[in-house]
Amino acid sequence: APEQAADAGRDAIAMFSETVTAEELAEPVTGTGTIAAHKTTALGPRVDGIIEEIFVRVGDRVKEGQPLFRTRDAEWRLKVAELENHVKLAEADVRNAQKAFNRSSELHEKGFVSSGNLDDARRGRDAANAKLGMAKAQLASAQQMLDDCVVTAPFDGVITARDVDEGTFMATRMGGMGGPGGVLEIMKIDIVAAIVNVPEIYLSKFEVGTKATIHIDSIGRSYESYVAIINDRVDHVTRSVEIRLPIRNEDYEVKPGLFARVEVHPRPRHVLVLPRAALLGTEAARYVFVSEDGKAKRVNVAVRQIDATRVEVLDGLEENAVTLTGPNLPLLVEGMPVRIEMRPGAADLTA
Repeated sequence: APEQAADAGRDAIAMFSETVTAEELAEPVTGTGTIAAHKTTALGPRVDGIIEEIFVRVGDRVKEGQPLFRTRDAEWRLKVAELENHVKLAEADVRNAQKAFNRSSELHEKGFVSSGNLDDARRGRDAANAKLGMAKAQLASAQQMLDDCVVTAPFDGVITARDVDEGTFMATRMGGMGGPGGVLEIMKIDIVAAIVNVPEIYLSKFEVGTKATIHIDSIGRSYESYVAIINDRVDHVTRSVEIRLPIRNEDYEVKPGLFARVEVHPRPRHVLVLPRAALLGTEAARYVFVSEDGKAKRVNVAVRQIDATRVEVLDGLEENAVTLTGPNLPLLVEGMPVRIEMRPGAADLTA
């Protein structure tokens, strides 16, 4: 019997072993997209007229409130001067009407003026005050139009387009002469965002606040960021979802329109990992061999590829299960005698 066992050992096929291990797997979700400005505004005139002066050029950095261009304002200057005089006349009428009312009130107390005459004086005073209010409102409106002839920057930013030159007539109404495109375009880019599309199958793997890395190859820079916005609309054509990730950009190095690659880093998850070399079969029917009582036993498994050398075990094997591998693996069939040998160069942990 010992001789038969020795013969069986010599007939057994030499195999190596690989163990199913539990690991924390962090798989980044990747996507590509475009850098966008925090804000983009096309600035047109607030007052109809000829663009008389443009104070900035494309590429200029501007501050909030800085004048950018001016519409011809001679008409509104004259209008303001005219209405200022209307206000002065109305103020004079108010003073006169008030004096008349005061005089009528005194005479009425002495019995020299009837109640009807006093009411007429009161109505005259009230009418003069109303006219003064109207004159002041008209002056304020004209002054606002005069102020609006100069368009200022709505925020700190950079001028990215200039659509017209001086001498062009522009209307505030859509479709007016000069077109609806505006005079200048300004972008706020001290903060920019990567607008990225990722496949919808990964939507459950991240949430708002999930950390991410943005790679901008054209400038050779990478930025740590996070998912700030997840668009609720999924593109039904590309089956992708849009996410937005901010980048602080005080030096304006990152330009809107640049191509961006993004890696979103979901929380690690616990998985069972097996070296790919232990797998046999086709994509539709994967299996491995294990040793049971010194013989090869086939075990069907469900796996998912992690990388070129590892797979995630989804079904069929438990943690610490020992699978067979090695050069003789393609020769194995169910029930064939096997013996597990130490892989060349591996340390003997039993010594």
